Amino acid sequence: MQELQSAEYILLHQSFREWLTLLNYSPGTIQVIPGHVREFLHHQEQAGKTQIGQITALDAQAFAGYLKGRKGPRTGRLYSNGHLNKYTQALQLLSRYLRESGQAQMGLSLRWMPPEPRKAAWLTLAEITRLYESTADDVLGVRDRAMLAVYYGCGLRLNEGASLEIKDILLDRGVVHVRNGKGYKERFVPLAAANKKALEYYIQYGRPELLQQHATNVLFIGANRGLPMHTQSIYVRIKQLVKKARIKKKVGTHTLRHSIATHLLQSGMKLERIKDFLGHSSLDSTQIYTHLLNDQR
Repeated sequence: MQELQSAEYILLHQSFREWLTLLNYSPGTIQVIPGHVREFLHHQEQAGKTQIGQITALDAQAFAGYLKGRKGPRTGRLYSNGHLNKYTQALQLLSRYLRESGQAQMGLSLRWMPPEPRKAAWLTLAEITRLYESTADDVLGVRDRAMLAVYYGCGLRLNEGASLEIKDILLDRGVVHVRNGKGYKERFVPLAAANKKALEYYIQYGRPELLQQHATNVLFIGANRGLPMHTQSIYVRIKQLVKKARIKKKVGTHTLRHSIATHLLQSGMKLERIKDFLGHSSLDSTQIYTHLLNDQR
């Protein structure tokens, strides 16, 4: 942490933080943004500018150029655009504070950096195995394996799985009927033998025990009151399984969707079939999985 030397900057930094607090900014903003302002003020001190009145918009531009060539101390990599935008936000808030407090009328305006494309994470087959092995031998384990059958085995989106009803699991036909997919397009997703078995066992034995005396057609039932699971509850449960499996990647239900698509591509399935399996409206959305594989080679 760079310590400020200018008494004027020290007071500015302190009063700026208090201003953010008075305006009810989030604790995260109050913790991070003043630190970025301190870095900017320290940079001005290094350039021989120790008073607010000496700072100009060009100094903000010079600071931005400095940041673009700087590497994170922990990662050793150049700052991401998202990280750079945090500094832009900090200087914009500083400008607003200086104007509203009557200390200066300068505008420290920086160009917002475009968001960087996010690479979809996916699990290896070994990690998927560990995820299945993390399920318990009780009624919740029966439900967990059914959830994995839906989110990994069938590649459903979070809301698609949460909206499933008993009538949508067509065991006699070996498919899952997805009625409320993205764009309201229905599709029938084939069930592999292991996934069919997991869902059948859950519907026959696990779900009735969880349901207790309640009446609902929703497939996934919560652990305590026999009520349908909401999307957030399902997401949290998957995260708990990931933690139990000691998988270090950031994994959610959509990661499981990416994983099955990648594994199907690895097995030789054509992109057109994967597109239909996932319910993509165009092949462009499915092309991402070819990039995922190429990144691993």
